[in-house]
Amino acid sequence: MPLDQPHHDPSGRYVDQPRPSVGDTVEITLELPATGPDGVAPEAKNVWLRGMRDAEQFWAEGTQGTGKDRDKVRFQLECTQNVHNYRFHLDLGAGPQWLSGAGLLDWDPSDRDDYRLLTTGGAPEWVPDLVWYQIFPDRFATTGQFAHNDHATDTSWANWVDWDTPIADGHAAMTQMYGGDLDGITAQLDHLIALGIGGVYLTPVFPGGSNHRYDASTFSHVDPVLGGDDALVRLSNAAERAGLKVMTDLTLNHTGDRHEWFQAAKDDAASEEAGFYFFIDHPDSYQSWLGIDSLPKLDHRSAEMRRRYYEGAESHLAQYLREPFNMAGWRIDVANMTGRLGPLDLNQEVAKTTRATMNQLGSDKWLVGEHFFDATLDAPGDGWHGVMNYAGITRPIASWLGQFTALGAFHKGPGQAARTGTQMARAMDAVRAATPWQVTMGSMSLLSSHDTARWRTMCANDAVAKAGFGMLLCLPGAPTFFYGDEIGLVGDSAEKARRTMPWDQSAWDQSFLGWYRQMIATRNTHVALRRGGLRWVHTEDDAVVFLRETSDQRLLIRVARSTTAPLELSAPLLKSAELTGILNADDLTPDGDAITLPGDGPTLSIWELSPTR
Repeated sequence: MPLDQPHHDPSGRYVDQPRPSVGDTVEITLELPATGPDGVAPEAKNVWLRGMRDAEQFWAEGTQGTGKDRDKVRFQLECTQNVHNYRFHLDLGAGPQWLSGAGLLDWDPSDRDDYRLLTTGGAPEWVPDLVWYQIFPDRFATTGQFAHNDHATDTSWANWVDWDTPIADGHAAMTQMYGGDLDGITAQLDHLIALGIGGVYLTPVFPGGSNHRYDASTFSHVDPVLGGDDALVRLSNAAERAGLKVMTDLTLNHTGDRHEWFQAAKDDAASEEAGFYFFIDHPDSYQSWLGIDSLPKLDHRSAEMRRRYYEGAESHLAQYLREPFNMAGWRIDVANMTGRLGPLDLNQEVAKTTRATMNQLGSDKWLVGEHFFDATLDAPGDGWHGVMNYAGITRPIASWLGQFTALGAFHKGPGQAARTGTQMARAMDAVRAATPWQVTMGSMSLLSSHDTARWRTMCANDAVAKAGFGMLLCLPGAPTFFYGDEIGLVGDSAEKARRTMPWDQSAWDQSFLGWYRQMIATRNTHVALRRGGLRWVHTEDDAVVFLRETSDQRLLIRVARSTTAPLELSAPLLKSAELTGILNADDLTPDGDAITLPGDGPTLSIWELSPTR
């Protein structure tokens, strides 16, 4: 919201209990702009909070503060249900208006964009405090102990190659095996610690018929090619000693066609396992993920499949959250498709059941669903804690900072048109407005992954790529990046992006490594970047300026994709007497009532505002 408009977001700066329980009374604050004489907020007339309780609207009148708190209007909200929708109705002298997640409006908005407060909890408190590092296990590091060995797991499909072998073209890329293993990751934890990483996310670790392992042949044990169960335990223990979290990947939508359940199902149409899948004409015709026969789709109507796989403390899903593995949570593959087939839609039941299983093991486990598209209806807050926020973070930033030809890497089709900074901000706002704040904070924010081109490849130049990574670490959520991005790896497709990590440091781009370390350290040491609300201050074609604010800290961030004209901001509206440079920024003081930001670019700059309000 521009500085001359009232503002609210459901962060801790404006909601005194961002994670309330049923029965709590929460104080909600609306902040008014300092548009009156001498930087004083105007008198607010007829300021009301409009909420919904039991599907019927109710109204709560606000109380405006006095003196230095005149810019605050406070409301009391009694929490009586799982989700509380609310927005504000006010008159600041220009006629009646609504303020909701969609902005300040002079027309009656839909409830879809109301602010939402959940009493169902949220992701563990530690989630937004950590920067996450995604690893594709076959390609990160190897000890050489397990590749080529004689395993119980069938690896006859694998084409074993040397570490420096180029990625093959087409389907052959999925059968290339480089021999990365979990002990190799353990041996390189010092690299992650030096980066400032707080969490490691592994793509699947179960045996399969491909290097990506999304076609699991069992969930009973870790792939011996990766070192087996013992190697995952060693990694988990070493990470815990280093203060790192580790989570891995589960596909609730399908198994591989080599999976023991599917083999039993094919062998006997009357077997219990046959009910785990959607057979059209037993045994050779069945529903699969995107029509790929090697990925038969699971039927979540089967109570026995749910019991074995993800429902209850004895399920496979629970198995890896307990001792001795102690995984910090699960990323759920193709969460958007899970439980859905034509008219059958059990997606929310799967999400809630999975969440319930994890809750049995404690409230400190993270459940995040893969979702390339608008996940607002799939993540209301009582299932997945959050999603991979492609719609609300990745696509908007890439559309502004990325090259048109590279953006198609997210999905087949016409690609994505290049956007302005203003259009990017509106796209982000549209997703965030329809998403509970707890879900936004419990989501992975990312620029690229194992399913896209590399971020550096997407960008027009390296300066833009660095600015984009900096912006990622300044936005709400749990920032996550793909191994090797920090040393400047490139790749123009998902397969080419999955290249091996070079451990000869002469191959590393030290400028990228230095910037990643600097940005991660900045985020780790500034609470407003981890937990603050988000407010746009200014947007234009080539630059955006926004605030991240907690009750105790306010940071101003400028991101530019090219040089722009200097930007003059109102010091009274900014409610700051001085801007202290934190990163790529000089200290700034007002000249009269104006503070002028420089027009450098491409770059990212951060200032801390003083005094805090």
